[in-house]
Amino acid sequence: MSTDLENFTGLSSVLTGIGQDLLAPRVDPIGLPTAFLEFITPRVGETVLSTLLNQYATLLANHATPDEIAQAVLMQDGLPAPTQTAQAARSIMKLWLLGVWYQPYTQDTFTAQEQTVVSDQAYTQGWAWNIAQAHPMGYSEFFFGYWNSEPPSLEDFTGVTASDQPGASS
Repeated sequence: MSTDLENFTGLSSVLTGIGQDLLAPRVDPIGLPTAFLEFITPRVGETVLSTLLNQYATLLANHATPDEIAQAVLMQDGLPAPTQTAQAARSIMKLWLLGVWYQPYTQDTFTAQEQTVVSDQAYTQGWAWNIAQAHPMGYSEFFFGYWNSEPPSLEDFTGVTASDQPGASS
């Protein structure tokens, strides 16, 4: 039986295309998955979050592919779904990529369209930086003068083989 955290990271992996083992590594000194789940729960509401995670778990148990899961969560009749679960899923994608929560709808005291940087760790560890093979302004884990060398491949940053992605190269 999966936990909400496992379902959250599994759903996040499907939505972002980044491996679950990369989003939630076994040894994780930062703990973003737990922090993100705790942060979003009151913002999307228990009912919407539970529905979203149950939808993911059910599709996974029925052996749906990641593409099929993403389509079921995000789309309706070939268009972006207007449901709160789909809106929450889109905000979850942005959260992992940017470290910023974009409030998708009004929930209790949280107003639609609010934007919140979850934490400095969330911002500096946002996956957009790895995908762009860059780092946030004023923060880098690289050594001084790293810009003098060719950057590592996209696969080194994200774990995704670039040759499998249309238009991507490394």
